[in-house]
Amino acid sequence: MIRTLIIEDEEPAALRLEKLLKQTDSDILVIDKLDSIDASVRWLTENPSPDLIMLDIQLADGLSFEIFKKVKIDCFVIFTTAYDEYAIKAFELNSIDYLLKPINKEKLAASIEKLKKLTNQRQQFNIEDVIRFIENIKSGFKKRFAINIGTKIKSVSTDEILYFYSLDKNTFLCTSEGNNYPVDFSLDKLEDLLDPENFFRISRQNIVHFKSIVKIHVLSKSRLELEIKHSKEKMLVSAAKSHQFREWIDK
Repeated sequence: MIRTLIIEDEEPAALRLEKLLKQTDSDILVIDKLDSIDASVRWLTENPSPDLIMLDIQLADGLSFEIFKKVKIDCFVIFTTAYDEYAIKAFELNSIDYLLKPINKEKLAASIEKLKKLTNQRQQFNIEDVIRFIENIKSGFKKRFAINIGTKIKSVSTDEILYFYSLDKNTFLCTSEGNNYPVDFSLDKLEDLLDPENFFRISRQNIVHFKSIVKIHVLSKSRLELEIKHSKEKMLVSAAKSHQFREWIDK
């Protein structure tokens, strides 16, 4: 049997993953489901090591990498994440795999098959390498924008930016002081340049910073409306982005 520990802070996601695992391979036995770093450290300290850990990267009490700093992990790990920025090749070098949410049954099966092929090996997980890799990735996010104002250039830090918006095929940013400036990047390009920890693209027209959100109005199960600082109009979160936005706001 493949004794499997699920570490996932959202109960519906944990239950769905348990169901998918059982459907994927009859040899899988889910021995427990945990929802936090503290609970995971306690469990791993007090119990024999499982054969496999299904590990959500973003837990309610922080990044799950903290678990590796507090307890030795020598079993296989499959990371699960809703955030593309964490789905990096470093995971493939240090664990079996990573899976992007919502988890695809076929990809999960491929990961389990990969585990079985490596069954005679033990996990060699170097958390320092992964954290260093992520920090290098994050350091590449844009920190400031050079704005042309007549014959002058103004530098605007990303910490000062509340949101970006497109208007008449042009892109603008709005600062915490309520000033609006044009930028030379499309919203598509800005998605790659901005740190997704702080910025989220809620629709085709808008990217918002977490600190810009004053209130969130639930219009329906899949429709959210945001009150944004220095915006005269409320902004709608697209239906396709609603679930992901809820996860982002609940970090």
